[in-house]
Amino acid sequence: MLKQDMSKYSIITLEEVHSTNSYALENILSFDDKTVIFSPHQSLGRGRYNRKWISDNTENLYISFILKPENISNYPFANLTQYLSVILCDLLKQEFNLNPQIKWPNDILINGYKISGILAESYMENNRIKAIVLGLGLNVNLNQETIEKIDQKATSLYVLLNKNFNVENILNKLCDKFFQKYDDFINKGFAYIKKEYIMQCNFLGSNIKVREFDKEKNYFAKSIDDEGLLVVIDENNIESKIITGDVLC
Repeated sequence: MLKQDMSKYSIITLEEVHSTNSYALENILSFDDKTVIFSPHQSLGRGRYNRKWISDNTENLYISFILKPENISNYPFANLTQYLSVILCDLLKQEFNLNPQIKWPNDILINGYKISGILAESYMENNRIKAIVLGLGLNVNLNQETIEKIDQKATSLYVLLNKNFNVENILNKLCDKFFQKYDDFINKGFAYIKKEYIMQCNFLGSNIKVREFDKEKNYFAKSIDDEGLLVVIDENNIESKIITGDVLC
């Protein structure tokens, strides 16, 4: 295990781990606020709703941010994954000249193909949240052969740009961007990222299908509200807000 200290955060590198999120939660009391767990290999990567994340390629990026906010009462828990999705989109645009899109609430797509997934989990004591683990998987040097094993449309930086990339360079740039604006985000909440977030959501103003747990329903995607919720209109012209779920199309 290698620990790298930064001015605002620290990075702990593990050669291999079952899941950076699981490892962080299992050892949460040992870590300070703003610690990042990084591993080039996950044996049991997972996404939202405990879905498996293909993560046996040692040249991809698997990280978890450990966050222990002091002011829990006003902390924007629900918007953390959206904040990270905006930060990652900004990185992909600036560093790789790509045009990423957010599929609500936090999947990152390039040309309709998923390149990154984000998962937030909490650590609780006495029914109160004490820490958040914010995980991210980014397909960096995943080749086409491995991508074809994934049960959904996916891509990688290697497939898109036909070259390999230094994963640790991407890690450092992503962490710098994340913590550069992090304090402003936790003070201002979703309003701080709302404009950037909406700019990356290409499905707004169109018909979509949303899966909430085991049910699927058709909607018109009207807008994103000030809390980061998806505002939709159903087939009976009734407006509502989606709190949790997946936009399928």
